[in-house]
Amino acid sequence: MKNVFKRGLNLLTLFSSNNENITTDFIKDNILDYRELRDSAFKRSFERDKSLLKEMGYLIEFENDKWKLSDGYSISGTRIIEEIKKSKNIDTNRFISIYQIIKKYLNLNYQFDEQSIIISKIVQAINEKRRISYKYKGSVRKVYPLGLKQYDGQWYVGVNEQSIFKTFKLSNIEDLKIGSLPNLHNIDNVKINFSWEESMTPMLLIIELSEDSYFIFKNKFNHKVKNKNIFEDKLKIELETYDLQGLTQFLLLTESEIIQMSETEKNKLLELINE
Repeated sequence: MKNVFKRGLNLLTLFSSNNENITTDFIKDNILDYRELRDSAFKRSFERDKSLLKEMGYLIEFENDKWKLSDGYSISGTRIIEEIKKSKNIDTNRFISIYQIIKKYLNLNYQFDEQSIIISKIVQAINEKRRISYKYKGSVRKVYPLGLKQYDGQWYVGVNEQSIFKTFKLSNIEDLKIGSLPNLHNIDNVKINFSWEESMTPMLLIIELSEDSYFIFKNKFNHKVKNKNIFEDKLKIELETYDLQGLTQFLLLTESEIIQMSETEKNKLLELINE
């Protein structure tokens, strides 16, 4: 995945330095990762890289216009902000501030490991109420996922298996597959309790941050909102959580100002950060 991001960046650089359409041979000769590939392997890699850039808002298309002097690939989508500014229905300043937050979080150094892919599939299944199947310690399980939580540095998924709520450790899950049918259940996933929650005391704290930051990053950790107040663009929120590691990531990403926290809670966070 790291090589895919690098090639994508190289493609953007190549197109930005050329005003004319560029040919397939020119692309292959000027990007090192393509240069040594056979034609069939190059085409597969190039198509995959084009798909990635398309998801990021950049469209690479081949132009064959009889009125132009040269055929070749061109790129579009790089002037999206100019189109946004023309729309009276979009708050441009708010869009740019949210974009800056997302840009800080989604950077090219991020690498997708196996667990990240599993988490992504489970989140999709939870949102779309699909069934999943996977191998767990040698046995095949077919379940309805209801929630994901992080505890003591490990990820767990809470599921409904034959009307019984169970907790599975993600690091032991293999060969996960999502069912094709959505909306298979109406189980309330707000009231589920993970196995450790009966014996733990949740962390209580009050934080103040921008409303946009909370909206973007609130799913980084599992928590319950007890009270909240909004004044202008600032959100003051009282919450409780068992997910200390997720909370730490949330505070770092949002640059939240902690308004109130007990000495005991503060020591819990410091202990986690210093591990």
